[in-house]
Amino acid sequence: MDVLNNLDGKATQEAIERELRQYRTYQLTTPEELLPTITPRYTLEMPSFGGGVHSKVESSAINNVEHYCQAERFFARFNRGFYKLSKKERQLIVMSYLEEVPMINYQIAQELCVSERTFYRIKAQALYTLAIALRVAVYKDEDGVKSS
Repeated sequence: MDVLNNLDGKATQEAIERELRQYRTYQLTTPEELLPTITPRYTLEMPSFGGGVHSKVESSAINNVEHYCQAERFFARFNRGFYKLSKKERQLIVMSYLEEVPMINYQIAQELCVSERTFYRIKAQALYTLAIALRVAVYKDEDGVKSS
């Protein structure tokens, strides 16, 4: 594959692992963390229609909605790329990165009934395929210059 020949392996692996960490972050984020702190304020504030002053509750609600919209877009994009992987590759990625307590590599190899060498080959292929599908792969030009 010509695409894989120009792939910068280390930079691509860092990029896809950032995406997988982002997945875990969105997965573990709970609404309680985004709730506003409500303290009584005994002052009268007129509503601002110019978008100037917002209360903590309004700001928190806006941040909450923006967070969930970002998460929804991220999950939709991630899932499109994730389902381009084979079943064994998906299992490997889930066990390695997406479970609440990720498994150790040799445990995953035993679970999938493959040798450790085959495990690492499948894992590398899965990460590169996912990086390409999510468009986070980093390529080298003929001059050694990196580009996404």
